[in-house]
Amino acid sequence: MAVQRVTSFVAAAGMVLAVLLGSVPQAAASPADQQRERAAVQQSGETQAFVVGGLAFVLMVGAAGAVLWFTAKGRNHSSHGHN
Repeated sequence: MAVQRVTSFVAAAGMVLAVLLGSVPQAAASPADQQRERAAVQQSGETQAFVVGGLAFVLMVGAAGAVLWFTAKGRNHSSHGHN
């Protein structure tokens, strides 16, 4: 039961981080900042690469948390069947 609670917490925390990190840069940027950012992206792809890489990292962490949660959930159910 404790493992399931921990893995559920880890999976939930990973998803919350993905949502927060995905929305903060867009919410904090003013229209002038957004125009400058668009111009910078057009001049070089570094910003785009950073955003895509960061999003990929967050999604991998969330997926790892989900895999941990499902693995622990499956292990917990299988151990009850053998008792």
